[in-house]
Amino acid sequence: MRRFYIFNIRLELMNLYKENPENLYKILNSIYKMKESELNYGYNLFKQICVTIDTLALSNKLYLKMHNDLVYTKIDNEHIINNLYKDEVSVLKIKKSHLLLDCNTSYSSFFNFLNTFNSNFFVCDFQSGDFFFLSDIELVVE
Repeated sequence: MRRFYIFNIRLELMNLYKENPENLYKILNSIYKMKESELNYGYNLFKQICVTIDTLALSNKLYLKMHNDLVYTKIDNEHIINNLYKDEVSVLKIKKSHLLLDCNTSYSSFFNFLNTFNSNFFVCDFQSGDFFFLSDIELVVE
Protein backbone atom coordinates (compact mmCIF):
# COMPACT_ATOMS: atom_id res chain seq x y z
CA MET A 1 0.00 0.00 0.00
CA ARG A 2 1.33 3.40 -0.95
CA ARG A 3 0.61 6.61 0.92
CA PHE A 4 0.71 9.82 -1.07
CA TYR A 5 0.68 13.24 0.56
CA ILE A 6 -0.62 15.88 -1.85
CA PHE A 7 0.15 19.54 -1.19
CA ASN A 8 -1.21 22.71 -2.78
CA ILE A 9 1.94 24.71 -3.59
CA ARG A 10 1.81 28.51 -3.68
CA LEU A 11 1.62 29.83 -7.22
CA GLU A 12 4.61 32.15 -6.74
CA LEU A 13 6.77 29.15 -5.77
CA MET A 14 5.68 26.97 -8.68
CA ASN A 15 8.15 28.55 -11.11
CA LEU A 16 10.96 28.23 -8.60
CA TYR A 17 10.40 24.53 -7.93
CA LYS A 18 8.97 23.38 -11.27
CA GLU A 19 12.45 22.69 -12.67
CA ASN A 20 13.85 21.40 -9.37
CA PRO A 21 11.09 19.45 -7.62
CA GLU A 22 13.66 17.49 -5.61
CA ASN A 23 14.40 20.65 -3.59
CA LEU A 24 10.72 21.05 -2.75
CA TYR A 25 10.54 17.37 -1.80
CA LYS A 26 13.53 17.74 0.53
CA ILE A 27 11.89 20.68 2.33
CA LEU A 28 8.55 18.89 2.71
CA ASN A 29 10.29 15.68 3.79
CA SER A 30 12.24 17.57 6.46
CA ILE A 31 8.96 19.04 7.75
CA TYR A 32 7.41 15.55 7.71
CA LYS A 33 10.28 14.13 9.77
CA MET A 34 10.59 17.05 12.20
CA LYS A 35 10.92 16.49 15.90
CA GLU A 36 8.03 17.53 18.10
CA SER A 37 10.11 20.32 19.61
CA GLU A 38 10.51 21.90 16.13
CA LEU A 39 6.84 21.81 15.14
CA ASN A 40 6.31 25.55 15.49
CA TYR A 41 9.12 26.23 13.01
CA GLY A 42 7.84 23.48 10.71
CA TYR A 43 4.33 24.90 10.74
CA ASN A 44 5.58 28.38 9.79
CA LEU A 45 7.75 26.94 7.02
CA PHE A 46 4.83 24.87 5.73
CA LYS A 47 2.58 27.96 5.61
CA GLN A 48 5.17 29.75 3.46
CA ILE A 49 5.22 26.93 0.89
CA CYS A 50 1.65 25.63 0.80
CA VAL A 51 -1.81 27.11 0.46
CA THR A 52 -4.78 25.72 2.36
CA ILE A 53 -7.18 23.56 0.39
CA ASP A 54 -10.84 24.46 0.04
CA THR A 55 -12.04 21.13 1.42
CA LEU A 56 -15.75 21.74 0.83
CA ALA A 57 -15.32 22.80 -2.81
CA LEU A 58 -12.97 19.92 -3.60
CA SER A 59 -15.15 17.35 -1.86
CA ASN A 60 -18.32 18.60 -3.57
CA LYS A 61 -16.77 18.72 -7.05
CA LEU A 62 -15.31 15.25 -6.63
CA TYR A 63 -18.63 13.87 -5.43
CA LEU A 64 -20.58 15.52 -8.27
CA LYS A 65 -18.17 14.15 -10.85
CA MET A 66 -18.00 10.59 -9.55
CA HIS A 67 -21.21 9.85 -7.61
CA ASN A 68 -22.75 7.91 -10.52
CA ASP A 69 -19.69 5.70 -10.93
CA LEU A 70 -20.15 2.20 -9.52
CA VAL A 71 -16.57 1.98 -8.22
CA TYR A 72 -16.88 5.20 -6.17
CA THR A 73 -18.10 5.64 -2.59
CA LYS A 74 -18.05 8.61 -0.22
CA ILE A 75 -18.10 8.17 3.54
CA ASP A 76 -17.85 11.40 5.54
CA ASN A 77 -14.65 13.09 4.29
CA GLU A 78 -13.25 9.97 2.59
CA HIS A 79 -13.61 9.32 -1.09
CA ILE A 80 -13.08 5.69 -2.07
CA ILE A 81 -12.45 3.99 -5.39
CA ASN A 82 -12.73 0.22 -5.36
CA ASN A 83 -12.24 -0.81 -8.98
CA LEU A 84 -11.92 -4.57 -9.32
CA TYR A 85 -11.36 -4.33 -13.09
CA LYS A 86 -8.24 -2.21 -12.66
CA ASP A 87 -7.28 -3.87 -9.37
CA GLU A 88 -7.31 -0.47 -7.66
CA VAL A 89 -8.34 0.49 -4.17
CA SER A 90 -7.78 4.17 -3.38
CA VAL A 91 -8.91 6.18 -0.37
CA LEU A 92 -8.62 9.96 -0.56
CA LYS A 93 -8.91 11.98 2.66
CA ILE A 94 -9.35 15.70 2.20
CA LYS A 95 -7.78 17.97 4.81
CA LYS A 96 -7.19 21.72 4.84
CA SER A 97 -3.41 21.36 4.89
CA HIS A 98 -3.04 18.46 2.45
CA LEU A 99 -4.69 15.49 0.82
CA LEU A 100 -3.88 11.98 1.97
CA LEU A 101 -4.20 9.22 -0.62
CA ASP A 102 -3.77 5.56 0.29
CA CYS A 103 -3.59 3.40 -2.80
CA ASN A 104 -2.65 -0.19 -3.60
CA THR A 105 -1.10 0.85 -6.95
CA SER A 106 1.44 3.43 -8.13
CA TYR A 107 -1.24 5.37 -9.98
CA SER A 108 -4.64 6.34 -8.60
CA SER A 109 -7.66 7.31 -10.66
CA PHE A 110 -8.00 10.29 -8.32
CA PHE A 111 -4.91 11.83 -9.98
CA ASN A 112 -6.96 12.53 -13.13
CA PHE A 113 -9.56 14.54 -11.23
CA LEU A 114 -7.12 16.31 -8.93
CA ASN A 115 -5.04 17.57 -11.85
CA THR A 116 -8.12 19.17 -13.42
CA PHE A 117 -9.12 20.72 -10.08
CA ASN A 118 -5.72 22.30 -9.37
CA SER A 119 -2.48 22.10 -11.36
CA ASN A 120 -0.39 23.24 -8.36
CA PHE A 121 -0.65 19.92 -6.53
CA PHE A 122 2.65 18.34 -5.54
CA VAL A 123 2.59 14.64 -4.66
CA CYS A 124 5.03 13.01 -2.21
CA ASP A 125 5.42 9.42 -1.09
CA PHE A 126 7.79 9.88 1.84
CA GLN A 127 8.19 6.14 2.41
CA SER A 128 9.30 5.41 -1.18
CA GLY A 129 11.01 8.74 -1.83
CA ASP A 130 8.79 9.45 -4.86
CA PHE A 131 7.60 12.94 -5.74
CA PHE A 132 6.08 14.75 -8.72
CA PHE A 133 3.83 17.59 -9.74
CA LEU A 134 0.48 16.26 -10.90
CA SER A 135 0.72 18.48 -13.96
CA ASP A 136 3.94 16.69 -14.99
CA ILE A 137 2.63 13.16 -15.14
CA GLU A 138 0.90 11.59 -18.10
CA LEU A 139 -2.67 11.09 -17.02
CA VAL A 140 -4.43 7.84 -17.81
CA VAL A 141 -7.34 8.22 -20.22
CA GLU A 142 -10.45 6.63 -18.79
